[in-house]
Parts: sequence; C-alpha cells; structure tokens
Amino acid sequence: MKNLIFNIFMIVVSLQVSAQNWTEPVNVSNISGLDSQPAISIDNNGIYHCVWVNTIETNYRIVYYSQSEDNGLSWTTPENVSQNTEKWLSHPHIVCDSENNLHLTYDYNVGNSSETLIYYKKYNGINWSEAFIVSENWPGSRGNKLIIDHNDRIYCTWFLDYNNGTGFYRYLENGEWSDVFIPYDNNDYHSLSSCTVDSDNNLHWIGSHHYNGQNHYNDHPIYFYYDYENDLWSDIIEFGEYYSNQGFDIDLDFMEMPHLVYHQYTNSSPPLTDGTFYTYKSEDIWSNPELIVEDPIEQHIVIDDNNNVSLFDIEKTNNGSMFIHYYKKLGNWEGVIIDETTYNTMHTHLTYHGDKIMVVYLKPFENNLGDIYFSQTDIISKEFTEVFSTATFKVYPNPFRQKVNIHFELCKEGKTIINIYNMQAKLLNTLLNENKLPGKYEIIWNGRDENGKDVSSGLYLIRLQTGRNIQTRSVEYINKMD
Repeated sequence: MKNLIFNIFMIVVSLQVSAQNWTEPVNVSNISGLDSQPAISIDNNGIYHCVWVNTIETNYRIVYYSQSEDNGLSWTTPENVSQNTEKWLSHPHIVCDSENNLHLTYDYNVGNSSETLIYYKKYNGINWSEAFIVSENWPGSRGNKLIIDHNDRIYCTWFLDYNNGTGFYRYLENGEWSDVFIPYDNNDYHSLSSCTVDSDNNLHWIGSHHYNGQNHYNDHPIYFYYDYENDLWSDIIEFGEYYSNQGFDIDLDFMEMPHLVYHQYTNSSPPLTDGTFYTYKSEDIWSNPELIVEDPIEQHIVIDDNNNVSLFDIEKTNNGSMFIHYYKKLGNWEGVIIDETTYNTMHTHLTYHGDKIMVVYLKPFENNLGDIYFSQTDIISKEFTEVFSTATFKVYPNPFRQKVNIHFELCKEGKTIINIYNMQAKLLNTLLNENKLPGKYEIIWNGRDENGKDVSSGLYLIRLQTGRNIQTRSVEYINKMD
C-alpha cells in the first residue's frame, strides 16, 4: 500500500512541477586568485553561510568565509578563518546547530599526503575557536565530510589508506569528541561519500566499494546506513555494473526511503563512456537505475517537501562545461542550465531550506582564476516561461524501422540542438545545431550515426536543448537487417 501511495503521490507532483527559474548568479568570493570547493549552510535565522578554498600558491591555500543576511543578494567581505600562514588546505565543510553555532572542518597539509590531518573550528557568533585536530594520531587522513543530526550530534568522517582504504569517523556531542571509529574494519575498500539523516537520527550513506584483491576499476556505488539507536552499521548494498568514482549523493523522500544519484562508467573497455544514474528504494525494492545524461561529474540530489526529486551534475560541452538541474515532468527528465563556462572545472555544493534550493559553485574565467557564485530557485516556479512546449516535443513512430519524426515547437527564438545518444551515453549523431525562430519544426532521424552507418537495434535517447532548457525522449530502433 505504501508503494501505491508513493507512486500516486509522485505522479501528482510531477504534474505540478513547472520549469525551474534560477536567480541571476551572485559573486560570493570576489577576491583575487582561484576560489574553489565551496560549501553552504543555512542557520535558524535564515542567514546563509559559505566557505571555500582560496589558492595563494600551489601548496599554500586558505579557507575563507562569508555570510548573507538578504537571501543571497549580497555577501559580507570574505574572512580568512583558517589563519594559516603556510600549508595547503582543502575540502571545507560547514554545518549549523540548533543554537546557531557554526562548525567547520577541512583537510590540513594536503601537499604532504602522508601527513594530512582533519581540522575543526567552531564559530559562536563572535569568534572562531582555535583549530582542533579531529584525526589526531591518524596522519594521512583526508576527504572529510561533516554531518549534523537532529540532536546536534556532529559527525566528522574522513578517508585513510588503511586496510586497502576505508572510512573513519568521530562525533562531537555535548562539547566532547568521541573515540575514533571504523565502520567497516576489514580489507575491503570503503568510502563514505555522502550522507543524509532521517527523523530517528539514522545516517543513510552512499559511497564506493571494491573487494580485497581488486582495484579502483572495480569500484561500485554502495548504499548503507548507521542505526543510531543500536549503534550498528548495516551490510552494504552494491549497485551498477562498471566502476564509478566522480560523484555520489543521497536524499530521503517523504516516507524516508533513500534515493541515490551517482556517476558510473557504462562500459568496461576503452573508449570509456559514462553517465549520471538515479535509483530509489520503495519499501524493500530498489528501482532499476535510470541513465539521465552523458559525460557528467559532481552528481547531487535534493528532494523537497513536495517530494520533487531534483538532480544536478556538471556536463562537458565542446567548449567548456555546464551546471545543470534535472527534474521530472510528465514522466520525462527535463533540465535547466544554471550556468556555464568555457572551462571544464566547476566545484558545486547544494542545500535545501524552506521553499528554496540553493547552490554555490566555482565558475572559472581564466586559467587558475575563478570565483564562487551563488544562485537559488523556488521549488515550484510560477514565473518561468517555457522556451519550448513540452506537449509538442514528440517522437513517432516508436518503435521505428525506417525513420523517426522528431516534432517540437519553440515559443521564442533560441539556439537549438538535437543530439542522439545510445544507452551507454555515447553521442552518435547531431541532427541540429543552429539558431531557430519561434514555430513548429520536424526533424527526421534515419537510425544512422554521424558517419552514415546504421546503428544496431535497441533503445536510444533523443535530447533537445533550446537556450537553457533540456528535454530527453527515448526511442526504440529496429534495424532493417534484424
């Protein structure tokens, strides 16, 4: 019955979701040099808090902090909160407790990987504390994460090359740090990549794993959880067929069922192709993973209070990269380009608060130069005017043998691209790439790749991009020789 209720709810919500209207990006850092690895948190007074890394020299990087009291429209002058005069710092993370204290962690001395440690600082609204070494006696610790539960217990996790590589954690409770724990203390490789907390303070994780004797080409995304009441870690559940290593995230729906998004290669031999995959659990059953898009990194997921699922990733283009937001409408994934750059590196972090999704991200603008930008969207935007009409983006017949008709209608002028991909996310053909005026259009695909060779029978993706908006339809081709 819960599964039926969930499916009905998702159908109703998908009918309500309109295209998302992202605010004009605001420069948060606006200082010289390269700013990267941003993180954002919102306190109980609605104040936005952002931290990031600024590169002074190759092996000298510091952590900056800024806040906004006007919903991200303006930000305070960046403050050097790490106060280090040497060493390379990275991966800052920030959370806020119920009393509006800020908690910050970061990797320290990254330039010397065998001596890297995890540092912690607290801000009480007036002063930042002295740094505390969370991973004391464990040199080589790196890749910290920071999680806070509903009882203000703060978990700090990190990775260490111990027993072939595994995750560690400590928690801060009532002002005291716990002992150091290893959730999976065996010879398998485990990473603790991303986490969310349910109403009972259980931690739900996504990470990567391979068995003893394997290597990173055997990495698979995994789901596991920490039972707060019984202080136990679950067995792992493994997904995917090929290795993944560049993006993992997790969130819970209104029934506290986990939804996962992850990066995964779609084949095991060169030339490698990869994609963004999404799956969710309903009662005790996991859905078949969906391939969302090709050639992505830095996957994120946010599920809002209306149970709308939003996916995010960074995708390469012919001349840079795009930061894209995907959501489902009438059963199809649609996308909005939040921002784009002529460079192929963008670091992102997201949070959901109230009725808004907020993002901070690196936008490079020259070699070794870039700033942190902020943007946000209402969960359901009523102001957005769609560039193309969803109702008239059709592909028919489906399945097809000779040709498939691709019909769409543009509501305003814009650059229009139609690409054909296989289910391994490989680009096969570009049917259209030019500026188009408003009106109705029809393009034909004859089942051939860019070299004029017939593709094999199977499912294919037809992707329409106009301006900042993206839609995808699947179609089945039956080869004339089959």
